[in-house]
Amino acid sequence: MYGKKIDNLIKMREAGINVPAFTVVPYEDAIKDDLKFDLPSSRKHFSVRSSADIEDGESTSFAGQFDTFLNVDRDDVPAKIKEIISSINSDTVKAYAESKNLDINDIKMNVIVQDMIDADISGVLFTANPQGILNESVITVGRGLGEGVVSSKVDTTSYYYNLTDKICYFEGEEDLLTSEKTEELIGISEKIKELFGEFLDIEFAIKNDEIFILQARPITTLKTDDPLILDNSNIVESYPGISLPLTTTFVDLVYSGVFRGVCARVLKNEKELSKHEDVFLNMTGHVNGRVYYKISNWYTVLKFLPFSKKIIPVWQEMLGVRNKNYNNDDVNVNFFVRFMTYFNSVYELLSVPKNMKRLNEKFIVINDDFYSRYNEDLTPKELVSMFNDIKVKLFGCWDITLLNDMYSFIFTGLLKSRMKKKHKKSDKEINDYISGISDIESMKPVIEITKLALQKDELSSEEFEAKKKEYIRKFGDRNLEELKIESRTFRSNPELLDERIETYRKDMDRLRETYRSFSKEKSSEDKYDFLTRFYVKRSSLGIYNREISRLNRSRIYGIVRLIVDTLGKRYVEQGIIKKEFDIYYLKIDEVLELAEKPSDMKEKVEYRKEKYRLYRELPPYSRLIFAESEFNKSHVAINSYKKTLNDNELQGVPCSGGVIEGEALVVRDVNDTKDVKDKILITKMTDPGWVFLLTSAKGVISEKGSLLSHTAIISREIGIPSIVGVKDLMLTVRSGDIIKMNGDNGKIEIIKRGE
Repeated sequence: MYGKKIDNLIKMREAGINVPAFTVVPYEDAIKDDLKFDLPSSRKHFSVRSSADIEDGESTSFAGQFDTFLNVDRDDVPAKIKEIISSINSDTVKAYAESKNLDINDIKMNVIVQDMIDADISGVLFTANPQGILNESVITVGRGLGEGVVSSKVDTTSYYYNLTDKICYFEGEEDLLTSEKTEELIGISEKIKELFGEFLDIEFAIKNDEIFILQARPITTLKTDDPLILDNSNIVESYPGISLPLTTTFVDLVYSGVFRGVCARVLKNEKELSKHEDVFLNMTGHVNGRVYYKISNWYTVLKFLPFSKKIIPVWQEMLGVRNKNYNNDDVNVNFFVRFMTYFNSVYELLSVPKNMKRLNEKFIVINDDFYSRYNEDLTPKELVSMFNDIKVKLFGCWDITLLNDMYSFIFTGLLKSRMKKKHKKSDKEINDYISGISDIESMKPVIEITKLALQKDELSSEEFEAKKKEYIRKFGDRNLEELKIESRTFRSNPELLDERIETYRKDMDRLRETYRSFSKEKSSEDKYDFLTRFYVKRSSLGIYNREISRLNRSRIYGIVRLIVDTLGKRYVEQGIIKKEFDIYYLKIDEVLELAEKPSDMKEKVEYRKEKYRLYRELPPYSRLIFAESEFNKSHVAINSYKKTLNDNELQGVPCSGGVIEGEALVVRDVNDTKDVKDKILITKMTDPGWVFLLTSAKGVISEKGSLLSHTAIISREIGIPSIVGVKDLMLTVRSGDIIKMNGDNGKIEIIKRGE
């Protein structure tokens, strides 16, 4: 009625938002010679601001075009109202109106007279980052009045608050807001969003610790109709923390090829496939040095499958996707293509066990062939040729592993549902049963290393060295963070195997008991009906093949790691990079091209190292929503709030049964984790290499994960309690806390806080 600025203030005041007292002077009254109005209070000073009927619109903001006056004396208010009215005819307003095809004669200028808040701190809160991050609020504040902040006349500090994870960092010389005040501002903004929509520019002032909202208007520069969603559900198991450029670009290469292969199997229609090429090329993304799924593209691929609306919830549960909202519009394909996708999908799913067997056999041949041909004196061109050979032989058929994942998810989901409904089994009974239905290939590396540690005293030094060499040949690529190519493994750094063996041997009694537990036969008793047994057989086969493929995947990455490490040596010799490890700051296509066209990359490496120093300081986000394409953060220096929660009870998904008490150990960087003996490990997520840590731990709890995550599978095999999917775990539990965990029902209780 009066223009967005005034109308919004009225709505906020009516909704209980703390807005300074104000009076509206309508345009019809403001243009009269005999100007009459009531001041909002008995204060001495006021702010006098415009509120044109076309100001702060969705396509026209007029920001900064009309006059605003602060600290106006009571007696001067009428004159300032007149000045604001006359500002309609300024040259800047005329130029802006012309650019928007508006007639300034149609503008009606109302005026707000508002109590002046002599602010200690003022600022602007954007409910979405104007650069294009839709789930990140930005709060920019400075000392004194808001005019100084907007005009950059005072030093400011900016706070970046991720709305999904509720974590915050700031950039600036001075920390002007406490974490509590930041949370309060975010809470107020959520209430204002309920009134005016998601994407707002909110001005505020703080006086004596009290927050006043001065105005709220839409952010008009954001494109929000087709957001890009990056989510780290499940993939964070494979790529926790920071991954260097060579790994992130290799991941893009692998996933795009694998997903195109899956869709080729389902569609079997090259013309239709080419329409969605952009989707297949963008299955993963990397922001601030971290790897994500471009999850909206995953949903597009899943929609090609028959019964996708049934499959997607199962997929979400098994991958531990917490935010389950997605665009449920169908992929637009004609009837014949849709019919064929149903037929092809069923055929391919039924063929999964047969195709996985073929893949496993093929991999053994390819792996053995590579190591028979590799030697450390190969030239860059020869090494790149070997890389391309592996790429052609394996990337073209590795897509079957994704279908096997889906096969595992579907039949495990069906088995869980049937055991609950038909056989009235509890989660604990179901989890224990699933634990016993498969021989897990992932356990072989830890069984063999346990055996090796036990045998050390019985073997001569020559025999022991021979055993270690054989272990590395078979399992040398399995280690912590093994799918980051820059990570060191037993194959790349054999001394790590000695360290692991000595760690196990610190407690020989525990070592013997662990090995005995591996030798126990699993119960084969099965009294279920035919359909349940069918689900059991299919589920166990899917899990079995899934673990084989994951172990073989670590071997593929081991091959790539060996090629890259050798190329690093060659490129140092050629003066392309300073140190061998610098090769990991190059992208995969750059590394391959240098074999044909050598060029000095030392400056580029140093530039990226500097960028990564910042990325390591940024908080880890589980989800980033971009208005358009993704981009990396750029700051001079940042500080993160170390947010903690004081809840004493948490709930997660029970995966491996048992009730225990013990000391918590929060693991943020596995490479800095040495003594885990008899501790309950608290972590964001685990990867396959964690099997070596879990054998010494008392229990494990993770913030991420699902029934088929490695935390769940390996802990069940080892026989220690595990709970996954615990919201806010890393903010709540601290190292040294004494906790009780119930792996049967997923409950966690903090009994005593650590010192």
